[in-house]
Amino acid sequence: MSSLVIAALVVNVLVVAGLCYGISRRREPAVHMKVMTTCFVVDLLNVILVEVAARVTHNESQGAVEQGLRSFYDNLFSVLNFHILVSVISIVCYIIAIRTGRRLYRTGEGRSLHRKNALVFVVVRLASFVTSFMVSWEKISAS
Repeated sequence: MSSLVIAALVVNVLVVAGLCYGISRRREPAVHMKVMTTCFVVDLLNVILVEVAARVTHNESQGAVEQGLRSFYDNLFSVLNFHILVSVISIVCYIIAIRTGRRLYRTGEGRSLHRKNALVFVVVRLASFVTSFMVSWEKISAS
């Protein structure tokens, strides 16, 4: 059961490594765009893996979404809720980055917005990365 949780964490590490590589290649648009888009797709697939892992490991077959909603009612200021918040913001930042990046690539315009979004994205994605381990640790140690 916890092997799915560990798999999700491994995917998370690989995505963050991919993001670091993609950012390091930002001056090569063809490579940068492919790597960053791949990281986005893998991150979305990882959300599905987390949902499946939550349904398999939880006794009442509650998925991650149901557990997250319940968490907001139980304790508004929890690590899980912070993790959910920064994860949602990072997905929004991915979408903004794809839109602004494509515009920058096609027209050469919008570099400032793309960079500002990248700064927010890096901060929230790293927060999501760290809190994913904090949230998952009890699931791993309980098994």
